[in-house]
Amino acid sequence: MATLAASAVTALDAQRAVDAMAADSDLRHASLTIAVADIDADTIVASHNLDLSCITASTMKTVTSATALTLLKPGYRFATPVYLMGEIKNGKFKGNIVVKGSGDPTLGSAYCKSNPNIVAEIVQALQARGIKKIEGQVVVDDSLVPFPDYNGWWDAGDLATDYGMGVHGLNYSDNRTHLKFTSRGGNQIADAHFEPAVPGLGIVNKLGADSADNLGLYLDSGNPAIVLAGSTVARGYDELIANPTPAAMLIDSIGRALQASNIKLKLKPEALHKVKQPATTLLVEHQSPRLDAIITSLLSRSDNMWTEALLRAIAVHSGRRATAGQGIAVVDSLWTACGLDTRAKYQHDGSGLARANKNSAHFFVQMLDYMAKHPVDGVYLHQLMPKAGKRIGSLLPKTSLSQDIVLKSGSMTQVQCFVGYYPAQNPRYSWAILANNWNCTRAELKNKMDTLLIAIFGPEE
Repeated sequence: MATLAASAVTALDAQRAVDAMAADSDLRHASLTIAVADIDADTIVASHNLDLSCITASTMKTVTSATALTLLKPGYRFATPVYLMGEIKNGKFKGNIVVKGSGDPTLGSAYCKSNPNIVAEIVQALQARGIKKIEGQVVVDDSLVPFPDYNGWWDAGDLATDYGMGVHGLNYSDNRTHLKFTSRGGNQIADAHFEPAVPGLGIVNKLGADSADNLGLYLDSGNPAIVLAGSTVARGYDELIANPTPAAMLIDSIGRALQASNIKLKLKPEALHKVKQPATTLLVEHQSPRLDAIITSLLSRSDNMWTEALLRAIAVHSGRRATAGQGIAVVDSLWTACGLDTRAKYQHDGSGLARANKNSAHFFVQMLDYMAKHPVDGVYLHQLMPKAGKRIGSLLPKTSLSQDIVLKSGSMTQVQCFVGYYPAQNPRYSWAILANNWNCTRAELKNKMDTLLIAIFGPEE
């Protein structure tokens, strides 16, 4: 591996490298915006179409994350209270267990193994109070985030996917589940079910009779149900999908955990109304991981649902309704107040899944520069961003730039974007490359981007 000399970028050489990429015949019909900025000098070192707005894909997550970090602070935690509403007598609780959703995206998440599990916390708290029998029901208040839980700017084909999960007042298990079934070919299926179970979630078979492996999944949120379309071949299917009713999964999980812990649950929806003097008692208050840990995870994995949850939290923090539109209004207000020109930023969600999202390389480097100069309680945005590694092309991993650049990527059909810092530990430069509609393979485009970064920040042989 070549060694990196962290020397100053030469503006003339950097601009030549940018011009060479912009002149590439494979990018003749592309929308391309590039910027390299000197953070301390507050100057643009090199650029192409500096203020052109291009589709951002997941690079928009840096805008949402930077806003959340600035307003909510690194130590912010989502708090999800669980209440007992009823009465306890002789080891029996009569009434409802009420979980009040706070929009926490990490409840029961596969990516928060070290954080306490809310289901285990509930069971342990009941046992600590000596409760051995419950007459009533488990109720979830997920009213914080208003309908619809998915974004109206997202494509219909995304809503049932494992990256198109909606965000709810109560999120659980990453708002995902597995749809499993056996196909006999065409439209004939058997043993269709969800793991983990999601009571009340239906499966609608709209498969055609073709003998091709062309399964399409769609969300029918009115029922709610997952719709199977296209066609299948004779084999077993295991599809990780969006769960549109995470509250139902949490209720089911709590019920199963109570049974496993020998706490009898007798479902009586009317039990609370028969209690003469019901009391509301806090049973447990679940705490999420710190915000800086949440941002680190979502930027590394590019988690759409987690980012959408942050956008709603930004709105709530500012006294607004927990909607994408209200969150975006706060984002715009913050960056305008910080002196940035937001006219190039067209934002319709927090995560970048909406193809209508657009932004310029100029805005990105200005925002990154601001965050590099304004740590929040000692935490910098660049500390939460992943190393370049193998995230761009095949050329950068052969140099030490793979470890000395941090970045956020974004990709969808005919969209490939990267924004980041160099060097990773103590950034001197911010940079952004957004490309839409090129005429080569994605792998070839990424190698062109590698070539550009190496030419600008380049390891010396």
